Amino acid sequence: MPRDLFTNPHSLDLTLTESPEAPSNAFSIVRDESEDREMQLSNTLRRGDEKDRLHPYVQLLSISDLEGCVELEKAALPEPERCSREKLIYRLTTCPTLSLGLFSSTTTHPVPQTQAVHDAARPPDSSTPSHRALLLGHVIATLTTARYVTDASMEIPKDFPSHPDYQVAASSAARSDPPAPLTRTTTTDDDTNEPVGHKPLGRTIAVHSVCMLPTHQNLGLGKILLKAYMQRMESSGIADRIALLAHPELVGWYVGNFGFVEMGESKVTFRGGRWRELVYEIKDPGPGN
Repeated sequence: MPRDLFTNPHSLDLTLTESPEAPSNAFSIVRDESEDREMQLSNTLRRGDEKDRLHPYVQLLSISDLEGCVELEKAALPEPERCSREKLIYRLTTCPTLSLGLFSSTTTHPVPQTQAVHDAARPPDSSTPSHRALLLGHVIATLTTARYVTDASMEIPKDFPSHPDYQVAASSAARSDPPAPLTRTTTTDDDTNEPVGHKPLGRTIAVHSVCMLPTHQNLGLGKILLKAYMQRMESSGIADRIALLAHPELVGWYVGNFGFVEMGESKVTFRGGRWRELVYEIKDPGPGN
């Protein structure tokens, strides 16, 4: 479930830019304007040792990031709200283009709170084996034919991983084929007979997890991650809207920072229900539309 990524009101307005040193499909976060601002950012992102600084970038997730995602969920979310390992495998295999991670390339030793996430990190590329791509935060989602996040969209097929959709995705990933073009399908408010799991022809992105490593919260990184995710989804043309569930106390953060609209109480019964439905309508879908 999406969780609190509140930004410190005094944190910096960081921006994303392409980086020649970052992995493919990645963007780095760079400093802004004056020397004073550069010094402020440097101090803000410093961790412990003088040389230990964040070098964050966003990148699409894949099944190779599974262990990092599992440990991040453990560190950031209460147990009842975490994605199960099986669900993470399903989503990172069946629809990895709908998931985005915020990484930090580091060579330093972790603090105890990040030890498990650090142990799960992998080198960002073969040329820098001493570096670790530490997963700081992620957004994980699927597509649904419903207008909102539903109980069915949050589940996975009972016959997974033998489900045909999974086999097609796994085969395509193995061959590194580009994903098949999606065709618009009808979106409905009636989710009574909705099939479970990811629906490739759905036009609603159902966000199931938004979380940030607790040791790196209150730096504005959560806002950067979600904005980068929304921008990527908008430009892809893959959907008409982005939907998520939030606790009542977090609604203002999503509405005020990202333009989500609260639609009332959700029908979802996960963890006792009482979730608030939030939707962001994509006004001008990109070329994939």
